[in-house]
Amino acid sequence: MKSVIITLLICLTGTLSSFAQCEENTVLSTSKTNLADPSGNPTGVKDEKTILRFSKTAILLNIDGADRGELKIVSQTCKWTTPFKEGKSVINAIMNDSDYTLTIEGKDGKVSLHVVKNLSDDSILTMTADKFEKAN
Repeated sequence: MKSVIITLLICLTGTLSSFAQCEENTVLSTSKTNLADPSGNPTGVKDEKTILRFSKTAILLNIDGADRGELKIVSQTCKWTTPFKEGKSVINAIMNDSDYTLTIEGKDGKVSLHVVKNLSDDSILTMTADKFEKAN
């Protein structure tokens, strides 16, 4: 019986820590942005330092040291088995009357960000995170 309780406590601790990540302010930093057409075919690469600051309600965007705006979060799903390393978040957000879907995915300790402007012929952006962590 003790082993069952201990196992349940370990599982609960892991679940709470992954949920806690979703409730906390986080920062994702990248140094390169891969561009693709709406079909997913690569179209180019931009060497630029991008910082996204996530809160419960918004995402602040900074590119090469210049603030580029704020995306208002409309909805979010979040499931991380290992905080900041293994899992996935899907965020629907609005900026300048445009809808975006941002997908942050961690696999094998590598975190990537995929950004799509919904209902648009604009480029799809994909970035590999240099850092993804709790904000100070």
